[in-house]
Amino acid sequence: MSIEYKLAQTIEEIRCAEGPFTDLNDFVTRVNPGLEQVILLIRAGAFRFTGKKKAVLLWEAHMMINKSNQNSIRPLFSTPVKDFSLPDLVQGKIEDVYDEIELFGFPVTVSWFDMLKTSFRGEVSARRISEYKGQKIRMVGHLVTVKYIKTIKNDWMNFGCFIDAEGNFFDTTHFSQSLKKYPFKGSGTYLILGKVVEEFGFPSLEVEKMAKLAVLPDQRY
Repeated sequence: MSIEYKLAQTIEEIRCAEGPFTDLNDFVTRVNPGLEQVILLIRAGAFRFTGKKKAVLLWEAHMMINKSNQNSIRPLFSTPVKDFSLPDLVQGKIEDVYDEIELFGFPVTVSWFDMLKTSFRGEVSARRISEYKGQKIRMVGHLVTVKYIKTIKNDWMNFGCFIDAEGNFFDTTHFSQSLKKYPFKGSGTYLILGKVVEEFGFPSLEVEKMAKLAVLPDQRY
């Protein structure tokens, strides 16, 4: 059983027995967690209910939790925390999103598409792709997975799976000639130009060009 699971179990048991947590100090007093666990919870947005910015909560956590005393017995009475006068610490929405990606591997409060610098979401959505059979269209999708195949000429070709801004999936085919000029560049959201083809009643995009779209920068550091 992981430390994270044990902590989550302890938090839920205390919350059910004694009621909701009122603030960070109440949480620390009742749960007696380690500083590292509290920092992760703050960065994950678990203390949004306090109405305080993450930077302020992180400062308070360091003041509340003495590393040399983290394994001490839970106190009988809540000790008030000294009220520090802090400057107005800036914390933007995008910083929160990058915290989520770092901790969970994906954004929680927004979608991947909300992080794009461009507002373009493609000319056609995945649910309408079959209406454009035989036509060239531009689509925008976040990469889900790629399958690698060797051709009879020993060249690589790929089959891609993407999800669009509406949450629907669509498939792509990348022949070696296109793939050499416009390869996949890792996880991300792509602008794709291709021809709609249909096989056995299932439409897909035969890719001619592809580019990974720029996202809003991480400004935490």
